[in-house]
Amino acid sequence: MVPGDILEVKFFYTPNLNETQTVRPDGKISLQLVGEVEVEGKSPSELRDKLLELYTPHLKTPEIAIVIRSFYDRRVYVGGQVIAPGLVEMPGRMTLLEAIMHVGGFDVTKAEVQNVVVVRHKNNRRYGYSVDLKPALKGDKAQPFYLEPKDIVYVPQTTIAKLDQWVDQHINKIIPDTGLHITHTRGDTTIGIGSFR
Repeated sequence: MVPGDILEVKFFYTPNLNETQTVRPDGKISLQLVGEVEVEGKSPSELRDKLLELYTPHLKTPEIAIVIRSFYDRRVYVGGQVIAPGLVEMPGRMTLLEAIMHVGGFDVTKAEVQNVVVVRHKNNRRYGYSVDLKPALKGDKAQPFYLEPKDIVYVPQTTIAKLDQWVDQHINKIIPDTGLHITHTRGDTTIGIGSFR
């Protein structure tokens, strides 16, 4: 167990002692009757054995179960052009596309699905992967990209979305909204100048 993990301590014969705890940054939890217990680095069975030892003087027949509700390390971060960027819990194997769908999917007007970036930290080094999800989204046969805990997923903007943003920031925000619109017609073509906002 590591700090941030959420675990449940269940007592079969004394349910009033049941606790749901988040492992604190110091690697401990605090339980009734026995106080603080070091849990960092322990497996559920090791923690169970330790608690049986601690509760034996206090309970006639201590029967305890440890259930891990959430693993802090088993999550990925999804950001960029998705509907609801944020943390995604990863209880088991998860593909890149599954993680993106978990946060609401792509922002279809801005997302560059052919160049989704995955940043992975491994052995104190950072690795970057570029993944083309367009074939998978079209329903074509595609090799799934499996994520690992603590991966960072970034969905970049399309070039058109970047251009729209640039026009909005550097032209629309600079030119005042006059409400004036001038047109000139030459042949079959009408040319307009002025504010359209």
